[in-house]
Amino acid sequence: MTQRLQTYLGYSYPSQLTELVKKVWPTDALAEQPADGHLRLLLDVAYHASLLKEELRPVTFRILFADPSLLPEDAGPPVGIAPLRLDRARPYDEQEIRRISMGADFFRSLIGVCPDEEGRLKIWGVVVSGTRWVNAVDGGRFASAPMPNRLVIHALNPGRLTVFVGHKRIAALSSGQIEASAFDLFQSNWLRLTFADVRRYMMERIYGDSTKFPFVPIKVDFIGIMTQNVLRRTLSVVRNSKHGGILVFIEPGEEALFVRSKNEGPMRFKYRFAEHEARSRYQQLLARAVRRLTELAHKNQIFSVGWEDYQKIDDPELGELDESFFEFAHFLADLMAVDGALVLTKRCELIGFGAELRSDAPRLGNVRKALDVEATIWANELLDDVGTRHRAVYRLCDAYPNCVAIVISQDASVRFVKSHNGAVTYWNQLSW
Repeated sequence: MTQRLQTYLGYSYPSQLTELVKKVWPTDALAEQPADGHLRLLLDVAYHASLLKEELRPVTFRILFADPSLLPEDAGPPVGIAPLRLDRARPYDEQEIRRISMGADFFRSLIGVCPDEEGRLKIWGVVVSGTRWVNAVDGGRFASAPMPNRLVIHALNPGRLTVFVGHKRIAALSSGQIEASAFDLFQSNWLRLTFADVRRYMMERIYGDSTKFPFVPIKVDFIGIMTQNVLRRTLSVVRNSKHGGILVFIEPGEEALFVRSKNEGPMRFKYRFAEHEARSRYQQLLARAVRRLTELAHKNQIFSVGWEDYQKIDDPELGELDESFFEFAHFLADLMAVDGALVLTKRCELIGFGAELRSDAPRLGNVRKALDVEATIWANELLDDVGTRHRAVYRLCDAYPNCVAIVISQDASVRFVKSHNGAVTYWNQLSW
C-alpha cells in the first residue's frame, strides 16, 4: 500500500519511514532489527546524503548495517561478497557518505556501517558485491551473491530510499510517499494466466519435431522465466535512459484488428514490420536454447532441465545464446525510444513501432490502481489525473481487453495496465 501521512504539507520523511520499517520488519529476522535510535539515524543520514552532489555528480549508494566480523573474508564477486575494512572507522554522517560513495559504486559495492563500542554509528569499510544482485529486477542469467539477513538501504535518486532485509524489499520512501509493499508483477497469477497459451504454443513448436534432438523434459517454468528476464532487461534499459516508452502485447489472433489498412484501426503505425521469419527472432532463440539444454542434459544423464540448469551449466553455446537474448532485449528498448508504442504479439513476434494509440473510450472516467499483486484490493483514480501517454494506454486496454500494456515514465516508474475483472487496472512494478 502507499501511505501519505497527515503532515501540514502532506509529505512523509525519514521519521515516518522509520516507523513503517519497524511495523513491517520480517518476524523471522527480529533478532537482526536495528535499535530504534540506530534505525532512525541510519535513514535520516541516508536521506540527507541522497540530496547532495559531489562535483555535480549525484550521490547514490547502498548501505549494509552489519558488523564486518559477520561477513566471510575469503569470498567475493561474482558468487560472494567481499568486506574491505578501513584502517580506521569514519563517522556516519551525510558528508562522509557523500565522499565515500564515489568509490563505492551503487551497482557494485555497499558502504559498511555498524555501531562502535559506545553505540555510535561508524563507517567501517566497503563491501564489494558485484552486479549480479541487479538481475532480480533487471533480468539476467546468473543468481546474485548471498546477502546477510541485515538492514540494507538503497539511495538511487534524491530523497528516494528503499529499505531491504537482505535481498527482500520491505519499504520505500519516494516523492514524499512511503510504501509498505512493492509488486513484482512477474510473480502474479494474472500475468501467468494471460500468457499461458503462449507457453503451450512454444512447447508444441519446440517439441513438435523432437526426433532431431534427444528428448529430455523441460520444466514448465523455463519458458516463462526466460521471457521475464528478456522483458526485465528491456524495461531496465528504457528506464535508465530516462526517455520513457510504451510496450503493448496483443493476442496473435487479433493482429488483423490492429493493422487495418487506411489507418482505420486503433493503432496508426509509423513503422510496421513486413511478414518475415525475422519477426519471430525470440521464438527461434528460445527453441535453440531448449534444444541445447536437452542435448547437454542427455549427455550428462540429467532427466529434466529448467532455469537453474540454464544458470549453472557452463557451455559456450549457451553463453552465446544468452548474449543473443539480451541483444534482443536491447533491440526492443531501442525501438521503444521512438515516439509512440512498440507492439508485439504475446509470442514476442514483432508487429511495429512508433504506433499512435487511437482508441476511443468515452465512458471511461476512472481506472483502478491495484493495491496488491492480484488487484483484489484497489482504489479508483480519475482518468484526468495522468498524462496523455497513460490515458491513451488506458483507453486501448478498455477497448481491447486482451491487450497488456507497459508504460515507462520519464521518472523511471514502470506501470503494467490491463482490463482486469471488467475494469482497466494498473500496477506499479517493482524497480530499484
